[in-house]
Amino acid sequence: MKEHLESTVVPTRNEVPEALTWDLSPLYAAPEAWEADFARLDEAAAPVLAMQGQLDSVAAVARLMEAETALDRLLERLHTYAHLRHDEDTAHDGNQAREARIRARYAEIAAQCAWITPELLAHPEEEIRAWMEAPELKDCRRTLLKVLRSKPHVLSTAEETLLARGSEVLAASEQTYGLLTNADLAFPDIPGPDGKPLPLTEGTYRSHLENPDRGVRKAAFETLLGGYGKLQNTIASTLSATVKAHAFMAQVRHFPSSLEAALFDDQVPVAVYDGLIGATHEALPLFHRYLDLRKRALGLADLDMYDLYAPLVPSCAAKVPMEEARGWVQEACRPLGPEYAGALRSAFESRWIDWPENKGKRSGAYSSGCYDSPPYLLLNHHDRLDDAFTLAHELGHSIHSWMSNHAQPHRTAHYPIFLAEIASTVNELLLTHHLLAQPGGAAFRAHLLNHLCDSFKGTVFRQTMFAEFERDLHRWEEEGTPLTAEFLRGKYYELNKTYYGPGIDAHDAIGLEWCRIPHFYYDFYVYKYATSFCAALVFARRLRAGEGVEAYLGLLRAGGSRDPLDAVAGAGVDLRDAGVLREAFAEFGSVLGDLEAALALPKA
Repeated sequence: MKEHLESTVVPTRNEVPEALTWDLSPLYAAPEAWEADFARLDEAAAPVLAMQGQLDSVAAVARLMEAETALDRLLERLHTYAHLRHDEDTAHDGNQAREARIRARYAEIAAQCAWITPELLAHPEEEIRAWMEAPELKDCRRTLLKVLRSKPHVLSTAEETLLARGSEVLAASEQTYGLLTNADLAFPDIPGPDGKPLPLTEGTYRSHLENPDRGVRKAAFETLLGGYGKLQNTIASTLSATVKAHAFMAQVRHFPSSLEAALFDDQVPVAVYDGLIGATHEALPLFHRYLDLRKRALGLADLDMYDLYAPLVPSCAAKVPMEEARGWVQEACRPLGPEYAGALRSAFESRWIDWPENKGKRSGAYSSGCYDSPPYLLLNHHDRLDDAFTLAHELGHSIHSWMSNHAQPHRTAHYPIFLAEIASTVNELLLTHHLLAQPGGAAFRAHLLNHLCDSFKGTVFRQTMFAEFERDLHRWEEEGTPLTAEFLRGKYYELNKTYYGPGIDAHDAIGLEWCRIPHFYYDFYVYKYATSFCAALVFARRLRAGEGVEAYLGLLRAGGSRDPLDAVAGAGVDLRDAGVLREAFAEFGSVLGDLEAALALPKA
């Protein structure tokens, strides 16, 4: 590793070297090719629409499914290209327009096809189950099973058409939030330790929180959350509108609550969601012990929220160039075998990855693609150790997609997020233990142990706190409580105090953190990070021992062919068993003990 250097300039998109950007030509060589496919949508939709009123036999249903698959694949290609182009520069007018057009067409075509599920369900269940056994429909069995399950929640054709036509309107608040926070919201520079200005963006924020200088950390924290605070009433309005949309859809589809509606498609019991929150509350004393260790290691009389990412071993806060991060990930994933290694090489050599931050680029990181494209990665890479772990994480998603797409037909290739977060977290854990096994000295070992504790903090404790807040958001809406900025600020501060405990007298600005969490718009997404992390701990331990490799790869290849809890249980980890959560928290306690020993601090 090399000495850490702070970047002071965020380039424009045109200033980023092509080699560091993703190659979208496998989707479309140029925008003109996208336009040509966009013009074919009516032609592609016609065979599907022509089947209305004719779903009376196996042959007819097979023709429908074949035409629907062709249409879906075209829509996915168009949408994938549009949203990737949009996210590489959200302020670009052409990118905004292209994504808006495909979103509108998606909604329009969904409305035109809204008759399909009601028409299928007009047949007796026994007849549909007989269709499921027909050889012509072998790739569609899971589709038909999910149609049968949905029967209590499916409305008439007219009502389904109306809901489909309103989908874009119901999603408008999320779109507004995304544009507001990615394209329009800007922050002033903050003073660096030498007095020179440092640029503050969502991409640089984390690196500032890792700065050994507490003044830089505090300035970044206050400035960024203060920027969101100036928009808190607007953001409360967009969040409230999104929660109202979730509650509305749950109500019209006859679900008891928004939470139950969100869990239905994955067939996850509410008890699993609530059990995660309950188990995390029970484990909070362990978390508070870690926070006390952090305070003592940093030599602080008081610990605040902007101190939670500061390196406990500052000499190890070094630069990790892209090439070094790439090599680390490839070595760490060797236990997963040659097929996995080959896919990793493709990711780097075929430019699946958009590496650096640029002005207007969407913040954060993700993996995205479609059945007919590479599984692309968006990063905002700043050559930090944490960025190497982000690379491992997002490659976990992308190789999961690659394996699923190669093993499954289109209809069962797409896996639920519940499974996705297992694949990504396993990669992070493999990287951690790979680095722990290298000769790096006591300080670097302590640094890695702290990184693992921080990963647990961020992925289990913090995401579970988000999950609890999201559950409460929807409950408040369903009870008729107005979700005003003042109300949300107070409630978030109280919940943060519960999780982070009496050892932190948190800065008032943390009450605004809900403003900058895009996951609150994703309809009960965040709990999956925490459950997946717990499952990943078990899988990673086995993989490092050379055990269960084929079972784990089988889970990746399975895609969406099984309900997620069943798929994970089939690979050897049952998340319906509370013992998995207890095992995960015990693992955190063990790593914390190793960190305490490595730092050799006097007892509090």
